[in-house]
Amino acid sequence: MIAILKNRRGPFYLITTFFAIVFFAIFASSLAILFSLFLIAILISYPVLLDWISRLYGQEDIADEVHYAKTKDGWNIALHRHIPPIPNPSLAPVIVVHGIATNKYVIDLDKRHSLPYYLKLRGYEVFAVSLRGAGASYHESRGGYEDFTFDDLVKYDVPAILSKVLSITDSKRANWVGHSMGAMILYSYLGIATKKEKEKVASFVSIGGPGNLNHLGLSLIGLLSRFPRARKVLDLKFGASMLAPLAGEIYTPIDEILYNPKATRPKTVKKVMKNAIENISEGLIEQFMSWIETKKMSSLNGFHDYIELQKEITVPSLFIAGAKDAIATPETVKFVYDRAGAKHKKFLIISKEEGATEDYGHGCLILGEKAEDDVFPKVESFLREFGTSKKLSWFGQIERKIRKKVGLRTT
Repeated sequence: MIAILKNRRGPFYLITTFFAIVFFAIFASSLAILFSLFLIAILISYPVLLDWISRLYGQEDIADEVHYAKTKDGWNIALHRHIPPIPNPSLAPVIVVHGIATNKYVIDLDKRHSLPYYLKLRGYEVFAVSLRGAGASYHESRGGYEDFTFDDLVKYDVPAILSKVLSITDSKRANWVGHSMGAMILYSYLGIATKKEKEKVASFVSIGGPGNLNHLGLSLIGLLSRFPRARKVLDLKFGASMLAPLAGEIYTPIDEILYNPKATRPKTVKKVMKNAIENISEGLIEQFMSWIETKKMSSLNGFHDYIELQKEITVPSLFIAGAKDAIATPETVKFVYDRAGAKHKKFLIISKEEGATEDYGHGCLILGEKAEDDVFPKVESFLREFGTSKKLSWFGQIERKIRKKVGLRTT
């Protein structure tokens, strides 16, 4: 009893503690009120702020034309066409596809940060795609936006895009270059496609395309699965636009997941925030969260195990990973590379150790300041070797091997 009394503070400490609690309560309440007023001010001035942000970081489309691929379920997928000044008829057209929560601007931002523009100048006809629900793509009716899933992208968008591009270019084959989810949907499409459908794909380049999502369970992205209501009400597009001026100035854990600031400039991040970020459809994010939680990647109807089907990737394939990519870690990209059944396949890590200027993060692979030196040439070299408009004959394949062995460039 005596020991207990000795540990108790006197009346003076009780009084000061009481006033300290009251002070911090008032202080916290004041901060909450001020923050609420700040948010209200932003909402009220949103049109003016958006106009100001658009003037600073808005980006015009650098493509030459826009076409639309109509899907069987009513979507019109925007295809931003780049026409080469000096076309090379021996090269098949190239389709470049973005990942989740973005549109075509993330892979076709400006002349400095655009793989399509880089390839265009080297003789390729290129189509920068905005998948359903993103960019200039639209549905014939206003309904159905929230209902589409990963399965729909695989089943409807991919074949519609391939068909339209081949029709426009009068080609029998096309190359597919996918960043992040843009690669994942082709992993899955090649798993369910017929032999005849596969023959339409001359070659495939995966840039930061993970083979599974098991590693995301403990990340900030994985935590979203614990808050289903929050992820349904968040407006990513609005939030990204409003935060664009601050992007790249304050480095947060979210930034660390998305890119390496040593490789991607703040100004580029600001332009991406303003032009390239999109809301994610409810069906798509629910499917992704299910995969993270269950560590399985299957179609909603249970008919397809997308991980098991990765062995059906039989077209020539290049898999590129960033050394500091937290979304598509080198291990998860290597995972699908190992499973792919392609006779011609290659795996690369973009890192300082392998000769790059920096260790690349997820977004850096397409938006990095030196991506046109560290990444794009590797993509172009692979496309030039395997992405021809016509499948090489047996003699042509032998000739290519001989040229490669003696160091001559294939045409």
